[in-house]
Amino acid sequence: MNPAPPTTIDLVHGELLVRDWPTTVRPPFGFVRTGSELRGPARLRRCAREALHAAGLPFCDRIAPPPLCLDDTPTAPEPTPSMLPCWLANDGRGIACGLPEATRLDFTISALRTRLQPALVVTRDSGAELSWTTTLAGHGAVARPGQRRCAATVVTVAEAARTMHWRARRHDLLVVDRPEQMPLPALLAVLDGSAALLRLGFVDAPDSRRLLRWCSSLGPVLGVVDATVTQQRIELHLPLPPEDRIGYDEAWHTFLCVFDVFVAAQPNGGFGTFVQQARGDPKQRPGLFAWHRALQLASWNRNKAGAVAELLARHRSERVLVFTPDRRSTYELARTHLIAPVTAELPRRERQATLAAFAAGRLRTLAGPRLLDLGVPEGCADVGILVGGGYGRDQHDARCRRVAATGVVYELIALDTVEVGRAHRFGRSFAAATAVGHAGGW
Repeated sequence: MNPAPPTTIDLVHGELLVRDWPTTVRPPFGFVRTGSELRGPARLRRCAREALHAAGLPFCDRIAPPPLCLDDTPTAPEPTPSMLPCWLANDGRGIACGLPEATRLDFTISALRTRLQPALVVTRDSGAELSWTTTLAGHGAVARPGQRRCAATVVTVAEAARTMHWRARRHDLLVVDRPEQMPLPALLAVLDGSAALLRLGFVDAPDSRRLLRWCSSLGPVLGVVDATVTQQRIELHLPLPPEDRIGYDEAWHTFLCVFDVFVAAQPNGGFGTFVQQARGDPKQRPGLFAWHRALQLASWNRNKAGAVAELLARHRSERVLVFTPDRRSTYELARTHLIAPVTAELPRRERQATLAAFAAGRLRTLAGPRLLDLGVPEGCADVGILVGGGYGRDQHDARCRRVAATGVVYELIALDTVEVGRAHRFGRSFAAATAVGHAGGW
């Protein structure tokens, strides 16, 4: 009697295919069985291997990339990150909360050295991608001339989601930096499409709901670090100019008229449901347009422009990051004060060179609406100016971490607008007393 052929695990067009699955072993949850074949998302590779290991049956894993040589990995950092033993004890899976950026880098390098598997580092946007690439290159963790293999590859979550069908078999270590700040569809495409057995996630805040969401894909919580920011934070409350106040009140009235009708019809709908419906409903769409108009007037106006000008003059000898609400205000500040803008419209090489120049100290001031959030290292700025916009708690905290612990963060808030309620709703605590500004000086 011929022995049964060994089970093989492979990827076909980004889908996990398990051939000759033994009839005596129950397929893991998530697979679709067709005869002796199992099909499912690539993330189930680990489940299939564990089930076969537990049954003591041989198998052939055709996905596993060849291991790295020690010469292809960077030098191990000293001392070893404290959470690394926990990660190894959990078979190379887990989430670390609150680690500073330097420790995240050391953790990733240590994981490369101990498990000798090529890594794919997934970041939120191109700014964070540049930061990771630059620091890993400084430690020799990315491709060098004459190097046989690349120890680590850094990509954005959007790029990883588009290319995971061929990246899945090239990396056996998946590192996800700040999953809570990534678009959920793209992130799920990466987590489901990756066949990596080793997984490591870095989360900023230990929010229980978010941690439970990522534990099933990245592994258990390894530890939590209290990364309390100690820099001075000052709120500057600025009134709207008279002409903008009229436009804001009109836009807000239009929005409330439409939104009140929506709430009466759907009391439990929520603002997100309203936005989705308004995009396709001609009756609700004017309310959504009015909402955006009100935010635009509150986030950037003549008084805020004057406050930014005075702050730039006050801190002219220090390194300053100006977090603007949109591209229009970014270019206005760049033209008025001759500072470097950083927007998605800039060519990629120029944008990377600008961010690198600021990190190296060759540029003193940058302005941008989004790419500065993670595009520069933590603590490299002396002053942060948060002009306004629709950022949430995570983005707000990420911007504050760009400023050194001995620095100062100014947040400009338009009086009697939605910005005031939003600041209180996020529960922000400020180390310094709140400063209230008025038109013509503060």
